[in-house]
Amino acid sequence: MKNKICNCCGQKIGQEDYIHIEKVWGYFSNGKDGQRHCINICESCYDRWIKDFKYAPDIEEERELI
Repeated sequence: MKNKICNCCGQKIGQEDYIHIEKVWGYFSNGKDGQRHCINICESCYDRWIKDFKYAPDIEEERELI
């Protein structure tokens, strides 16, 4: 299994939670047509990142965690 590294800060992601984003770009994507981009972001970087959002993410409480 490939080691997970935070694409923002470069730290190794171990057991801690993180966000994984995967996007396959379609036509008219400004030069990325047909490319798959995958990123991992640690929780600390995620918290800093969303502070810059114009609109905060929608947050709902989950009753059961897996």
